[in-house]
Amino acid sequence: MPGRRILAGVRVLDITQIVAGPVCTRMLADLGANVVKVDAPGRDGGEGPRRSAGPAAQNSGKRSIVVDLKRPEGLAVAKKLAQAADVLVQNYRPGALEALGLGYEQLRALNPRLIYTTISGFGDNTSFARRGAFGATAHAEAGWLWVQQQAQGGDQPFAPGVTVADIATGMNACTAVLAALYDRDRTGEGQAINVTLMDSQLAFLAEAAAPALVDPEGTSWTPFRHGLQRTRDGYVAINAGSPRNWRRLARATGQAESDASTRESAERMLEEWAAGTASSEVARAMEEVGAPYGVLRTIREAVQHPYFAERGMIASIPDPLEGTARVVSSPLYFSNADSGPMRGAPLAGEHTVEILRELGLSDDEVSEMERDGVIEGTNAAGEASK
Repeated sequence: MPGRRILAGVRVLDITQIVAGPVCTRMLADLGANVVKVDAPGRDGGEGPRRSAGPAAQNSGKRSIVVDLKRPEGLAVAKKLAQAADVLVQNYRPGALEALGLGYEQLRALNPRLIYTTISGFGDNTSFARRGAFGATAHAEAGWLWVQQQAQGGDQPFAPGVTVADIATGMNACTAVLAALYDRDRTGEGQAINVTLMDSQLAFLAEAAAPALVDPEGTSWTPFRHGLQRTRDGYVAINAGSPRNWRRLARATGQAESDASTRESAERMLEEWAAGTASSEVARAMEEVGAPYGVLRTIREAVQHPYFAERGMIASIPDPLEGTARVVSSPLYFSNADSGPMRGAPLAGEHTVEILRELGLSDDEVSEMERDGVIEGTNAAGEASK
């Protein structure tokens, strides 16, 4: 059924910032959830319209309301939103929302069906709970930086180009929300979910952690690295893999199968062959024998890959600032439902008035709160709503 979304009708209250929380709620929005993002008032001294807080790439498909949660009237609005929501996602420091009256137990009394999702660095019930954390914290303390250093064989650790811990945590939180929605259909009750950066990073490294759990004092662990070969004009990634795959590679490279008695010798022969071959010729040879390979691309080249165009992974959507924006779409595909963003990242407060009217507030009530600075509304041109 074209246009059908699996989470259509599910209402999500998004009180998130930075990366992990927005990743989770972007995934829910892609599946059709009605995601309302709560933004703080104020323009931080900047001029012109501002986007909703968090990475624009992870806010596509959401609506934004600007409300001051430190004001009693603003807190009342947030409670109305939570009372009408199916899911709440937040990633503020443990205790921050409880102090405002927006903790799980406080909102559960208003809405027993609410699925309350907390994302944090170290959880809310450990001796580390009060520590602040970014993705970089988990990269360092959960072993990811060490694993990268071992894989490279360098003498210093180095930070990844993307915040792996945040993205993994956001995805895990989304998975937990979907499971809790399924469970609520059976029990009729919501529950609290707690997902952390540290847990998600370690789970991401489960394969690397296994030898350390067996032999905590061992130092002989060797990380897995797939093949990477330099060609005449770039790089390719060819993994020697199983003996069956090596037979394919031997035909492609003109080698005898017996010449590669070990994985190391196979990798060495691939490196020697690739060094004198153009990347396009490597690709052609791999295609002819059906061997897996990858030609290294920059990110600019990657988003132009014809595969992604065929797959629909680059979406063009309406955007309040650009008119039309090209964004990365959802990687989830269904035979009988759609997924992916339906609109660009909202301006902060772009939907304030619209959302308050949905809650049943009158125009006079909305105008009064706007005059008092409890809420802010912004139109598509980035101007304060009238």
